[in-house]
Amino acid sequence: MPRVGIVTDTVACLTQEDIQKYDIQVVPILLHINGRLYHDMTDITPEEFWKTASDVKEFSTAAPAPADFIKAFDKLGRTTDSIACTFVSKALSATWESAVQARDLFVKDHPEIKVEIIDSRTASGAEGFIVLEMARAAEAGKNLSEVLQVAQDMIPRVRYVTALDTLKHLIKIGRAPKTAYMGELFQVKPIIGMVNNTGEVENIGRARGTDKAMQKMVELMEPYIDPGKPVHINVHYSSSPENGELLKTMVVEKYKPVELYYTPFSPVMGGAVGPVLSVSFYSEK
Repeated sequence: MPRVGIVTDTVACLTQEDIQKYDIQVVPILLHINGRLYHDMTDITPEEFWKTASDVKEFSTAAPAPADFIKAFDKLGRTTDSIACTFVSKALSATWESAVQARDLFVKDHPEIKVEIIDSRTASGAEGFIVLEMARAAEAGKNLSEVLQVAQDMIPRVRYVTALDTLKHLIKIGRAPKTAYMGELFQVKPIIGMVNNTGEVENIGRARGTDKAMQKMVELMEPYIDPGKPVHINVHYSSSPENGELLKTMVVEKYKPVELYYTPFSPVMGGAVGPVLSVSFYSEK
């Protein structure tokens, strides 16, 4: 039986090693910087983005076109008849809608291929952990319905917390929590995240200064980690890998994860939220 194919987007913060190992098709989100179109993680890397971030005057994002998803479906369809997809929360992006349009067009021409799309209800490495477990299930020979069940089991367990340097980027694109506007006015920097499976960005804490923000993030993880159960963690950094390393040390010392990643925010995420430190995580059942 052909292995189930897996499709996601660049918001998932996957490593190139895992992308290649599991043959995951990653469709890039689009971003416009100073009037120029880029494909996330394809035309521009995180390092390139942060080197020129101070020169960014105009920034916006857009969902991939249906044709971009059809290209991924077509590639996988050469070797499998089953494709499972998950993308950034549909409450945050039109990516899911574009993928559904692409799926409908694709299966009309390829009725022998099943393409299923699940809303991750999250973003960042939390989305990435869902994708990884789907890919591992597919690698182990699970069929399409079993791979989709793995995703459904993961969705309520994955979470992420993020400390922002400023909220002006999220406010500008209309993705900030409602309380963020007052916080920015008084220069109180909330720690945001997606921890309650709402599909929306939530305001979950606040701190002043980078050191206190990192400490607060580590504390905020604790209620969502099951004591005695293996923990998986992905620490994300943006403009400051050095601070990212410090945060990684803190979470490793406290939670001793069985799986640890250290990945940069992609340019589309960096442009949307600005400089950040972030942790995605989940406990096994």
